[in-house]
Amino acid sequence: MIAFAFDYISTASLLAFTPTCTLADELDVPIEWLPVPANARPVAMGPKRDDESVPERHSRVRAEYVAMDVARYARWQGIEINRDAAGVDSALACAGGLWAHGHGVARAYHEQVITEFWAGRLDIENGATLKSILDGLGAPGFDDQDFEAPLAAHKASVEERGVHTLPAYLVEEQVFVGRAHLPMIRWLLQGRDGPGPL
Repeated sequence: MIAFAFDYISTASLLAFTPTCTLADELDVPIEWLPVPANARPVAMGPKRDDESVPERHSRVRAEYVAMDVARYARWQGIEINRDAAGVDSALACAGGLWAHGHGVARAYHEQVITEFWAGRLDIENGATLKSILDGLGAPGFDDQDFEAPLAAHKASVEERGVHTLPAYLVEEQVFVGRAHLPMIRWLLQGRDGPGPL
């Protein structure tokens, strides 16, 4: 079992999604899907300013390097990124993910929502749109007005398991943050055969 905690508005989660599915398929192990809403991202920083402070410059440069890395890996994976996630709240989409799980269509829902959001074709804050996706997958009846309490309980449960940064994996009661740990997760799930990927 691979427990995968992620958020639709996280580019790190986006880049981890397909490799995670591929690993699970290759090893024939189930994925426990844990969609968790992070805090809505603030509005992105603007371009370089002549009067920016040293901390502002460091933050801008870090953000630029992260953006370059994301673009590089997205290109290699064939992923469309036509938007950013500044100011977007993923809570409703995560609640839809829990509903999808209860109806056995979690993977299809997560894949559609995360890829279509980043491609710029899906508003994940629109309840009617999410209901339409769920209906189309065979999971009708989602209530986009009464989801906060069950979602809060779900998020608290995930945090109690040690997850505080996304994306994260829980395997054999260990927490691994980021897709860089997938080789180690593969090794663990294959019974620690041979030396670990160090």
